[in-house]
Order: sequence, then C-alpha cells, then structure tokens
Amino acid sequence: MENNLQTSADKLIDDAASTTQEAADKTLRTASNVLDNASERLTAARSRAGEAIDQLNQRAHEYARVGMEKAGETRDRAKRQVQHAADVTSHYVEEQPLKSVAIAAGVGALTAAVLLMLRGRD
Repeated sequence: MENNLQTSADKLIDDAASTTQEAADKTLRTASNVLDNASERLTAARSRAGEAIDQLNQRAHEYARVGMEKAGETRDRAKRQVQHAADVTSHYVEEQPLKSVAIAAGVGALTAAVLLMLRGRD
C-alpha cells in the first residue's frame, strides 16, 4: 500500500510538472507572439513616421522655394518702381529746373531748421 501511495504521489508530481511545463511553454509562445506583433507594429510606425518626415521636408523645401520666388518678384517690382520714380524726377527737373531748385532749397532750409531745433533741445 505504501508503494502504491508512493507511485500515486510520483504520478501526481509528474502530472503537475508536465502541466506546469505546458503552461510555461504556452505563456512563452504567447509572449513571443506579442513581442513579434509589437515589433511588426513598431517597424510599420517607423516607416510611416519616415514617410511623414519626408513629406514635411518636401513641403518645407517647396515653401522655401516659393518664398524665394516671391521675394525675388518683390525685389524686381521695387526696383522698377524706384527706377520709375527716378525717371519721373529727372524728367520733372529737366522740364522745371527753377521750380526744382526752389523745392530743393526749401527742403534744405526746412531740414536745417529742424536740426537746429533738435540741437537746441540738448
């Protein structure tokens, strides 16, 4: 009977060990599957992030290019306007030399008066 009891206890221990080993193996497989899935998702997320960064970089370059074009156009327009003003002024001086000298003298006198007033405040 003692031998029978020992055999039953050994069988129970073996069964428990086997069940425990099966549970541990299943847990390990599940954890491995979860890690593989997470790794695949992380790789996909990295890929999407890389694509998004590339798209943002392309847009930034495009905005910079458009900005440079607009700045160039504005510079050219300002240049034309200054040239036009210079041409109009030259034409006016040619057509009205005495008036031009009188205007220049008036502006000079006014500027001198303002400077003297400002100097007197110090």
